[in-house]
Amino acid sequence: MRKLIINAYIPTKSTALKKVNILFDRQIIKISQDEIHPEEEFELIDLQGKLLLPGAVDMHCHISQDENGRANPMSEITRTAIAGGWTTIANMDFDPPDPIFRPGDMDAYEHNSGNHIWCDLAVWGHVDVDDYPYYAETAHELWNAGIVGLLVLNPCPGEKIATLSYTEMMDLFLNIYAYDAQFSFSGYDTDVSSVFTPEAHLSAVKKLLRRMQENPIHIRQVSHFGTLDFINSISKRSDISCAIKIPDLMRELSGLDLAPSSESSDFHDHTEELELLLRTNKIYVLTNLASLSGSYRPEHLCFNGEDTKLIRHSVCYILSELWKKRQVPLATCIKMISENPAKRLGLYPRKGSITAGADADLIVFDQNGHTNTDLHYQSGEPV
Repeated sequence: MRKLIINAYIPTKSTALKKVNILFDRQIIKISQDEIHPEEEFELIDLQGKLLLPGAVDMHCHISQDENGRANPMSEITRTAIAGGWTTIANMDFDPPDPIFRPGDMDAYEHNSGNHIWCDLAVWGHVDVDDYPYYAETAHELWNAGIVGLLVLNPCPGEKIATLSYTEMMDLFLNIYAYDAQFSFSGYDTDVSSVFTPEAHLSAVKKLLRRMQENPIHIRQVSHFGTLDFINSISKRSDISCAIKIPDLMRELSGLDLAPSSESSDFHDHTEELELLLRTNKIYVLTNLASLSGSYRPEHLCFNGEDTKLIRHSVCYILSELWKKRQVPLATCIKMISENPAKRLGLYPRKGSITAGADADLIVFDQNGHTNTDLHYQSGEPV
């Protein structure tokens, strides 16, 4: 049955909100500031002035299909995601039991994922560099089969995926750059350090960018201001983007007491600069970087994920702490958690937008409401 939402406010490019009515079923059928009179039977939903936002899109979660004996890890993490307003997540598994090297691997992945997925799930593919000299051709076939991008890792913490050298990365870029395939990089320069350090990460990013062609390159995670500042210094290139973690903002900007599961951030030393970047739309993507895995790799800190329970609270955090408290424009908040990740994944405007024809992935936010959590500030006070 179709549904008609009335008295909803949606964000605009300015600071103003627009009052609209929306008719939808699986997709948005019509949006109007005037009354909508459906010809078919419908269910009426009066939002009474609440805010209506596009569903959040997460570019990188780490969901292995073999998560310490869990019955259905896909069901567990996607159910938590949808409860928190994340209607689409992209799985970026760097240590999979069965890597996605070829189009046929996607069929097996879909079968093994089970039927209990609560939100839309996109998938990143892997590069089988051991399949020399055909790995670039195979990666192109995988891209055409519908993955949202190819994951390149150096070093790689997984046992079944070989580390891509920077020469092999350049060969890969040269062979398939004409197809506009999206790449995501994670790693650090092992010539600089045998373990992850901010200096080794920045060196790896520079090595990568010197070898890229015209392919979109996304840096999966940046937790140090020097690297973020460097990437922003070349931000005129629209084919380069990066993401920072919402849990880092929770810790460093807001003082939440969260156990570190990834490398520590230095954002607490640059809070004013970081807030300015957020307010001026200089942060492209915010991510949960969630993982069900309980393993902690001290030698590979950049591959450790965050606690999945934070997904339930992260959208509310962005809206309450960044938009309402720190006056980051609402349109900018939506860009960072919905529009930009959907664009980078090639899913926009079907995802990450409220337009006719888009999927009806919608979040209702009560601006005057209050949400209790099981989180605490570092002072011990409840959030």
